Amino acid sequence: MKYILVSILSIFLALTSANAQVRVVDALDNIPVSAASAFDAQGNVVGYTLSNGVLSDIPVSAYPLTLRCMGYEQLVIDTPEEKIWQMVPILFDLPELVVVPKERNVLKQTFYAREYFSITTTSDTINFFTEHMTGRLVPASKDAKFKGDSDMRIYGSRAYANYKLGGEDSTVVKSEMMFPSMLHLLQECDKEITVPESFKADDNQVKIYEEQGKSGVSLIYKQNAYSFTTVEDMMAKKKKHSASLWPLKIFGLTMRVNQLYATHSYIPNDEGIYLPKDLQEASLVIEADVKGLLIRKMLGSDQPMVVRSMVEIYLVDWDYLTQKEADEECDNEKRTDNFIIPSSVPPLNEATRRLVEKATAGANP
Repeated sequence: MKYILVSILSIFLALTSANAQVRVVDALDNIPVSAASAFDAQGNVVGYTLSNGVLSDIPVSAYPLTLRCMGYEQLVIDTPEEKIWQMVPILFDLPELVVVPKERNVLKQTFYAREYFSITTTSDTINFFTEHMTGRLVPASKDAKFKGDSDMRIYGSRAYANYKLGGEDSTVVKSEMMFPSMLHLLQECDKEITVPESFKADDNQVKIYEEQGKSGVSLIYKQNAYSFTTVEDMMAKKKKHSASLWPLKIFGLTMRVNQLYATHSYIPNDEGIYLPKDLQEASLVIEADVKGLLIRKMLGSDQPMVVRSMVEIYLVDWDYLTQKEADEECDNEKRTDNFIIPSSVPPLNEATRRLVEKATAGANP
């Protein structure tokens, strides 16, 4: 009996023990890759890389693991044997030089977007995956008189959900959102970024700039020959690397945000200034602990839950409009079922692909 107990404990520890100091680096320059998201074999976001590239503890049972980060090819890790993982950067195609007439001073961008959203307790899991065609209008010069809304506008969606509640497993597919979109939180990509003077040196060297927050590195700029990337850790500005959203308590919810990363990848230039027109990809990652009366009513459980959300956008097309064309675009409720997926978009991880196939098959028997 003693040996059986020891065996059971050994198996349990093997399944739950985490990898010590796994680091993720750029395959070309060996510089740490921060804000990479790790998906487990079930398609759940289970970890992130810190500013030093160290991956948060991941249990062995989560493998095979899929790593995703803006500006890099997707990386699949079958076993946790290696302690240093290399991600291959994406080489963006340089755009052709286009002379834009002065009156065309409103930039129209179209994006393909993906959203992952999960709610997890110790016994239940809800996973949502949504694809969008989305776009926005942004003033492209200081003399642009466009006064319309620059928020992301969703032109079309495909939504999938898997519910594992109370021992039951169900899958749903819809042509509309099943949870509030986080796309609006990516509006920060509208801002103009001026790089440090050291970045302007024409020496083809990898350049890194960091700002320290109250609980870690809050901002990273990285520039090399193939991209300019920004990573902002909003929680690093907090003393305990977390923040409580107290207004939600009014609705019976207690939410503490532990992770909030935004990553943007741009085509590199020699001007030292990055504008919305240079943006190629962007992502947002959120993790929060949630509990309260509303949760007990929703799930019929007193268990606290973890909410994780990840949003990715990829540039599909762009154009410059006149003031009149931009106003007409704002007034037009554009809808489309035509989803254009750029070649730089990584394939879906295996679990999400199965969810899409299962949901689609159920909707089209």
